[in-house]
Amino acid sequence: MHIVEGIEMEATIGKYRARIEKTGLFLNHPTGISFDLTLSEALGLMELIKVYQSAIVDVQHDAGSGVERIGKDE
Repeated sequence: MHIVEGIEMEATIGKYRARIEKTGLFLNHPTGISFDLTLSEALGLMELIKVYQSAIVDVQHDAGSGVERIGKDE
C-alpha cells in the first residue's frame, strides 16, 4: 500500500488494483475489468464477505490452498 495525494488508500489484492477514495472503492483488473462501488456498496460487499468468511476459508482449506483455519474451537 502507498499513499497518493487525493487517494485515501491504494493496494493490490491478487491481480486487482484497489483504491479507496472519498467517493468509493475502485477495483481494476489488468484485463480491463473495473468495478466502481459507492461507499454504501463497498460496505455491503464487506458485510457479504463477513457473513460468508467461514465458508470461504473452508473452501480454500478443502482445496488445499495452504490456508490454515483458526477458530474458537481450536
